[in-house]
Amino acid sequence: MSKLYQYISLFIIILFVTGCGGSSTIKDDTKTSSGSETQIFNAATISAMNTDERINTAEKLFESAQLQAKDSPEQNTLLSNALLVCTQILIDSHQATIARDRSLSKISQEQYDYTLLLTRKITAQINTATLSSEQRNQYILMSALVSLTNYQPEKTLIQLNQDFNSGLPELWSIYHQLRAMAQFQLGQQEKAVKELIIRHGYLSLEAEKQNNQKLIWNYLAGLNTDNISITSSSNDSDRIYSGWLELAQILRESHDPQILNHAINFWLQSHPAHQADRAFINNIIQTRQASILNLKQVAVLLPLQGKLAKPAKAVLDGIIASHYNSPLSTSLQLRFYDTGHGQPISMTYQQALDDGADFVIGPLAKNNLEALSQLNNLDIPTLALNSLENKQNPTPEKLFQFGLSPESAARMVAEKARKDGHYYAAVMTPDSAWGKRMNKAFSSHWQKLGGAIAERIDYQSQSHDFSDAIKAMFNIDQSESRKKEVSRTIGQKLEFTPRRRQDIDMLFMAALPRQAKQIPLQIIYHHGETIPIYSTAHIVANYHNARQNIDMDGVNFTDMPFLLGSTDNTTSQQNTYQSTLYQRLFAMGVDSYQLAPFVNYLYKNPSESFNGDTGQITINNDGHIIRTLPWATFEQGKIKLINTEINQDNASLY
Repeated sequence: MSKLYQYISLFIIILFVTGCGGSSTIKDDTKTSSGSETQIFNAATISAMNTDERINTAEKLFESAQLQAKDSPEQNTLLSNALLVCTQILIDSHQATIARDRSLSKISQEQYDYTLLLTRKITAQINTATLSSEQRNQYILMSALVSLTNYQPEKTLIQLNQDFNSGLPELWSIYHQLRAMAQFQLGQQEKAVKELIIRHGYLSLEAEKQNNQKLIWNYLAGLNTDNISITSSSNDSDRIYSGWLELAQILRESHDPQILNHAINFWLQSHPAHQADRAFINNIIQTRQASILNLKQVAVLLPLQGKLAKPAKAVLDGIIASHYNSPLSTSLQLRFYDTGHGQPISMTYQQALDDGADFVIGPLAKNNLEALSQLNNLDIPTLALNSLENKQNPTPEKLFQFGLSPESAARMVAEKARKDGHYYAAVMTPDSAWGKRMNKAFSSHWQKLGGAIAERIDYQSQSHDFSDAIKAMFNIDQSESRKKEVSRTIGQKLEFTPRRRQDIDMLFMAALPRQAKQIPLQIIYHHGETIPIYSTAHIVANYHNARQNIDMDGVNFTDMPFLLGSTDNTTSQQNTYQSTLYQRLFAMGVDSYQLAPFVNYLYKNPSESFNGDTGQITINNDGHIIRTLPWATFEQGKIKLINTEINQDNASLY
């Protein structure tokens, strides 16, 4: 037990004893001396404790509060401080989840759940009418945080805007951090960064400032700085924000050490006293350089014969194109191994090791990936070109999985639609194995994000008329049945306009190009023209055929940036394939080669990302490649980017 924790425990006992000595009045809400009944733990006190000490402190404060007179100033002080400690535990955990940074939180799921339970017990004991103004501020912060943990960022912002007016820097720090987290959950990364910039001014401890620097850097990761204009401003906050954007661009674009050093020195001269100081910048550069792999030989394991030979050829072409466009081509050797001949993948993998490989790209076939994943360990980093969904058992530490699965695309749709503020979703998928996978992936993730499924409908994938499915989804068939019944009852024909149900506020449409050209028009015909439709890149066969795509006007979808035209001069634009499927596989090959030196760095630093042709890439705790993609729609059959801000986790640094 730390001396600090012992001191806190003693403080609780002293506070309890002095509280029992008689009643006293509240003299100053912001007073922090030991005699104040409203004193608030400062940031240094809380941040110096580990999670167990924080939980134990909150428990002791809560237990001591039960011994005080109901709604007395002494009880309110103890409950408010217990609430503040719980608030910090939950914020740290939630912040780490948003930023996907392992270093930001060391709280287990059990500790998190227990803290939530303790929070509910504490708030149930609080009578807000008897709280001092600063205690009410603490209560507002906790209420807003609870909304945030329930994926209700709009409600969080409303709660924070109601009567919060503190005289304490500690509470203003939490206030702006909660606003940043809510804005991030809404997909408003720019606003989130600016909230953290304001928060920085309320921090006094060096450790707090360093943590806030890291948070700002993590949140900058959600911005595609290529498409953001940096302008001069007389506003301090805007100038600081522009400085952060410039720094992100420098660290992404400058790979040569001399050029990078010159650019950083110029930036520091242009931004004296900026929140991002030299120590912070040096730490980023040193961490990256220490983790980048110095590769000499890369083994490429692909099926060059058999049913996967054609898609493998597209991937292979992308790898080769990337190699010859890379400065590594003179020092890095590629060796190719055919996995399509039926030999066990373990033997092919071992042959690559024996030949001196220090990195492996592949395999592509899922059964080969499954076989590799069952090995106890892998000797060298391996970037598989597929992914295993919902695998329960842990995979080898050096195995990374890079897949273009339809399930991941469906989950991206759920993320986007929730960030757009939708709640009641209708799900329309084909009656096929692929459709079932899309339905399951979207629905489970949608509900995990706090949304509700209003309706699920399967349609016949071979049909050209989807009216029956659409009528059932909108309950129009029930409306028509009622009309027929009334008509029979009165013996007359009726003038009738069917009405659709009104609770659906978005539609997830899983479809291939033929169905995708017909379903939106039939939805409009059946009075669904006001319902936003979201889909995946599977709806598009050819981006350059406006006549073919015009029937999908207004449908929101996501795809690789090089296909949507949101990036220029990419290696993937050199491909000669006509099919979008093979163009995507070519881009997968490009990125697998370019990612190879950086996989360790990205895995150890989940807040960092790689700006690839297939999307903005991060690596999660399980070694899965996570791609964040731009969103678009069709307007007169032509691509129209919906926004320039890439939706989800992290900033491109390469």
